[in-house]
Amino acid sequence: MQGRGLRLLVLSGLLFAGAALYVGLGQGQPLPPRWPTADATFAVETWDPGALSVDFANGAAFITREYRRKDSTTATLTIVTTTNPKLFGAGAELPFLGDGYAVRPATLYTDQANQGQLGLIAERGSQQWLVLYAYGERRGLLGNGLRGWAMALVDGVLGRGNDYYKLYMVTAAPPDSPQARETVALAQTLFGRVTAWYAE
Repeated sequence: MQGRGLRLLVLSGLLFAGAALYVGLGQGQPLPPRWPTADATFAVETWDPGALSVDFANGAAFITREYRRKDSTTATLTIVTTTNPKLFGAGAELPFLGDGYAVRPATLYTDQANQGQLGLIAERGSQQWLVLYAYGERRGLLGNGLRGWAMALVDGVLGRGNDYYKLYMVTAAPPDSPQARETVALAQTLFGRVTAWYAE
């Protein structure tokens, strides 16, 4: 037990030292955010992609594309990307909580999720949204927990640039519906392609 406590203390000390070095060395000139633009990246059979829209706020780029199926199911893909790891700071539920929604895990889809893809359900009155999301960088979908932050600290200490991004897929389809399952498949396809693009 004493050995385990010592290991935790040493690990914490290393992380704090890395954070201090990261701040002390400075981040240098930030690079502009990047994202995939090829139509092939966003084309998915049985879904009709709308126009790609790009907005900028607080040093991050927000790339949005709406998808529609013949059964009128709609889903919106959003990529938020920047070269600053602070992007990992906000959880996927925060935009909804700040707008008065109650949020709970989408356990059915969390259980089915792979490679860092998760889900939540946001509800407010009669409105209900299924939100699928993931956090990533050039090494893949590392999440916004200890692993993601530790790798960001390593990048900062070594002076390596990186692309940090959040992926969202949002639909109003009822969470237990066939339309929601189609949206999950759409998210898994697109999240995989975007992750592969950043890894290149």
